[in-house]
Amino acid sequence: MTLTKILGAALLCSAANVALACEFPPLVVIPAKEATVGKEDAIRAATATYFTAMQAYTKCLQDELAASGGDSAPPLTKAVLVQRNNLAVAEAQAVLKNFTDNVAPIPGPSPGPSPQPPAR
Repeated sequence: MTLTKILGAALLCSAANVALACEFPPLVVIPAKEATVGKEDAIRAATATYFTAMQAYTKCLQDELAASGGDSAPPLTKAVLVQRNNLAVAEAQAVLKNFTDNVAPIPGPSPGPSPQPPAR
């Protein structure tokens, strides 16, 4: 193995470890509209728990990015953290749409994750 491959592997492992320090929340199960009757309160509670955990996850990613140097973070570290944040936001938006379509709109401000960090 060449030195370049070893250093590349070490860099990838360190970038992955930074992003793995934040625990991705499990996806909430939202049944089809016909199957939600009588289960609305439980689904609302599970969805609220999911959004709280997702907000903590995106905050953790943003804190990791800041601790890694923010805009000055190593490019691979920054790319991994920003991508994970963006995927979490996209998932949360899909969950909110699924919840709204199958259960009912959540009153008040959107419970989605924190705003995205600056793009690369």
